[in-house]
Amino acid sequence: MRRAIGGCAGWQLATAAFLIVAVAGCSGEVGDGSGLEGGNGGSAGSGGTAGAAGSAGSGGGSGAGGFGGIGGAAGSGGTAGTGGTAGSGGTAGSGGTAGGGGTAGSGGTAGTAGAAGSGGTAGSGGTAGSGGTGGGPPGTVPMFVAQGHAGRTIISCDDGRTWVADQSDHAGVYCAPDGSADCDHDPGAGRGITWGDGWFFANFGWGAPGSVRRSRDGVAWETVYADSYFAGMAFGNGRLVAADRWGEYSDDDGENWSSFADVGLPGDTTVRDTTFVPYGGGRFIMSADAGVAVSNDGSTWTSSNASGCSGGDYQGHITSGNGTVVMTPSGGNVCYSTDGGQNWSSASGTGPLRANGIWNGSEFMAWNYGTLYRSSDGQSWTSTSTVPSNIDFGVTAVSDQGTIVGISNGWEQSYAAQRFYRSTDGVNWDELPSNAYTGGHPIHVIAFGYGAPSAYCP
Repeated sequence: MRRAIGGCAGWQLATAAFLIVAVAGCSGEVGDGSGLEGGNGGSAGSGGTAGAAGSAGSGGGSGAGGFGGIGGAAGSGGTAGTGGTAGSGGTAGSGGTAGGGGTAGSGGTAGTAGAAGSGGTAGSGGTAGSGGTGGGPPGTVPMFVAQGHAGRTIISCDDGRTWVADQSDHAGVYCAPDGSADCDHDPGAGRGITWGDGWFFANFGWGAPGSVRRSRDGVAWETVYADSYFAGMAFGNGRLVAADRWGEYSDDDGENWSSFADVGLPGDTTVRDTTFVPYGGGRFIMSADAGVAVSNDGSTWTSSNASGCSGGDYQGHITSGNGTVVMTPSGGNVCYSTDGGQNWSSASGTGPLRANGIWNGSEFMAWNYGTLYRSSDGQSWTSTSTVPSNIDFGVTAVSDQGTIVGISNGWEQSYAAQRFYRSTDGVNWDELPSNAYTGGHPIHVIAFGYGAPSAYCP
């Protein structure tokens, strides 16, 4: 059992917004459309639907509309109602209040439907914007966290449009070929990053002892395991696994660690990758140069039937979707498994891959220079030319909105030559402008998760 070592403090900023809507009008009149109107009430923006008007009586007031939900792409308020007809004392219907809405990105997440009042219709919730959360814990911010060499991390909390909080163990040009350091074999070599239980976990170090670090917001990091040599991180069912042939696991978010025995991989093979897939209640999968091991609990492992299949040389090359697990290595065959990683077969229709694969919710995607390879089942793949056709990146990730980000990481593609990209379909790509990020040490892994607010991501 090992205790956490070291630490540093982060900070958390909380913000609150209050919306006050005042509505005034006369019985039987149509309002100006900028708020909610009498009679049948205005249709809310993309927040909740306005409440239905009260029944007309002789001399009654017009019915009150519902409030629009906070969050979705709300309009300027409800559309003008038709106006209540004066009668003899009809009571206005009290409109339903739309839900409180998700966190706004560049368009907030739909608010949850409000309960209908006596006569009002429940709010329906707005359409999710391109930057809102899609199901993260309350009070969190959706974000990408990219991990690189020399202890580098950098985050994006606007769905990949800009990247901020760029920090590392070494300033300036450090890694070869621009600098002199062999960052692939260095205490700060980035080997894997994952998100779970409100934390981002990253392990550094390869060929030299490194560390496991964790962060709530992707900005302030603390060391929870020192002098480590791990090959990727995976989180599932409350357990954090640090991959290696004789790896470690933690059930309290890295505070304490326990060792597991040899994972049963053949020969003197090097572990390259690990992940957690939702097969059969959850399963950990670890790949190496010469085989694949699987575990239902992250502590007891068995070797799988994976002849000719390996997970590549960096974390992020194992992904899953629609009941299938896919390995997309930078060299060798693309392989798939339909039984949670126990048995593997080679896929057809792909060539060598430059960038790791993703599952976007409906299909697998992987890239090689100007070519996108895609598959709905992980078995048969088709190719499509990207736009532009000379796009080149080595590491990708996808957000809960379906946005895909990519960062160049090839030889001589760091520092001034480093490029950041963004796409909504995997085919058409935008290269971010130079003021949207800072080129730096090589990036090898990107994770998507939900972080605590910070000064960088309020």
